[in-house]
Amino acid sequence: MKFKIFCLGLILLLASILRLWGLSSYPAGLNADEAAIGYNAYSLILTGKDEHGNSWPIHFKSFGDYKPGLYFYLVLPLVKILGLNVLAVRLPSAILGTLSVWLIYLLVKELFKNEVWGLLSAFFLAISPWHLHFSRGGWETNAATCLILLGSWLFFKGLEKPRFFVFSVLFYGLSFYTYHSARIIVPLLGLGLIFLYRKRLFQRKNRQWVLISGIVGFIILIPLIISFFGPAGISRFAGVGLLADTGPLWRINELRGHHGDTMALPVRLIHNRFIGYSIAFAKNWFDHLQGEYLFITGDVIERSRVPDMGQMYLFDILLVVLGIYFLLKKQPKNWLVVFLWLAVAPVAAAMTFQTPHALRSLMMVIPLIIISAYGFYQSWLWVKTKAKKPLVTSYWLLVAVVLLWSTTYYLHQYYVHYPKTYPDAWEYGFDQLVSYVQEVEGKYERIYVTDKYDQPYILFLFYLKYPPEQFQQEVKLTPRDKFGFSTVRDFDKYHFASINFEELKKQKNVLIIGTDKEIPELTIDEKTRRLIEEGKIPPPPKITKEIYFKDGSIAFQIVKT
Repeated sequence: MKFKIFCLGLILLLASILRLWGLSSYPAGLNADEAAIGYNAYSLILTGKDEHGNSWPIHFKSFGDYKPGLYFYLVLPLVKILGLNVLAVRLPSAILGTLSVWLIYLLVKELFKNEVWGLLSAFFLAISPWHLHFSRGGWETNAATCLILLGSWLFFKGLEKPRFFVFSVLFYGLSFYTYHSARIIVPLLGLGLIFLYRKRLFQRKNRQWVLISGIVGFIILIPLIISFFGPAGISRFAGVGLLADTGPLWRINELRGHHGDTMALPVRLIHNRFIGYSIAFAKNWFDHLQGEYLFITGDVIERSRVPDMGQMYLFDILLVVLGIYFLLKKQPKNWLVVFLWLAVAPVAAAMTFQTPHALRSLMMVIPLIIISAYGFYQSWLWVKTKAKKPLVTSYWLLVAVVLLWSTTYYLHQYYVHYPKTYPDAWEYGFDQLVSYVQEVEGKYERIYVTDKYDQPYILFLFYLKYPPEQFQQEVKLTPRDKFGFSTVRDFDKYHFASINFEELKKQKNVLIIGTDKEIPELTIDEKTRRLIEEGKIPPPPKITKEIYFKDGSIAFQIVKT
């Protein structure tokens, strides 16, 4: 027993080191969502209102997408203690990621009464590329995954001691306030668990606690239910939801056009919105189970992946296959829970038109890790009972080499190649840019900033530590784009938009911040130089500073007029 506790301690130490080391510097930069979380927490501390002047909101209007607010409030005390910086925004996610490693051990141990399987699950989650990646940024989805893990463990504790049902519902409910996907996944997971364990749940001794848990859950969700009648209720799904994609609709019309009478009843029964979007949903769901996505290439979104890797390790291909085989063959107690979780985890992501999506389907990592750990556990049992001693030694040597090489390769890709392969994925360079602008802004009447990078206004607010009370008087969101997002074009002397250099260079006493593609080479010929020296024409604008990405390419060029 002491040895197993020691092993768990080592696993948790490994998990914490992998998630906390260099957290302020890697990922290199700060993305707009992280900046929004930090600045809104900062605004609440100073004014009791978010950036838009709303007092202690449940949802943060942010870029018009109404983010669930719990992670903002987790960041708030750290901003108070550490100041408005990158570490304060990312630290809650790293801590919750480490906590998840402990929770998966507790869950597997409770589910299957198998401590070794639990330790293996904890170890594989500790080194998981998918889970590590989203533990090292200010990701609300990572917090939701932790809360769902906690709620699930408490549910199974509740089957033995029903008072735990109350706490299970409490943490399931809190996940609704953390990330949009949880609002779809948790009800589906909960209904599945209720169905699987209906006989035990509704035993006479449990009914009182089940009723109390239901009341607690309803009370927790009252503010959320009320908010659904406001803009927060539909904003997110309206932007990225599957129904916002007109592709299936165009396909339906195309297929109807193949028939002579496009409005005939048989045609409409076969080719209609329900069937068209159901097929699109099914495709999206299966996209998340593709081997190429899981093990080879990963998410197409650069911010959500490292180069030349999938969401899981290559060795997980074998372990997942073995795990599924042995789960189906041996059917250990509660084995259906793993497949239930795996089935519902991609549902929220499948209801959008950007798939596969590692961020929205992060909760898949839990059942996949449990399956992978079981595959390894069963392979070890086979080797242990069937093989001779030299083969056992060779087995462990092979395991050690594969694990060491795989994790080292991932860490090498993450720390060395990731910042240089996808240099602008995390909006690197804004800290240097804002630091420079702060030094010179008093000299200029207007500062124009490119909007090539995502939501630049919030990064300026973050790094400037711009007074929230002042910004609340200035903020004005643009109309929503096709994805349902808005931005802010102006505050103080700053204007954020695409840089039209030919027009802007005609203005006097302005600072222009653009990319090298927006600002042409400012070269002059000999004749022009003489005219300038003779005072016949004014000198052209000149580049005063350049800021570079990690790969050496230009992030920003700064020109004064």
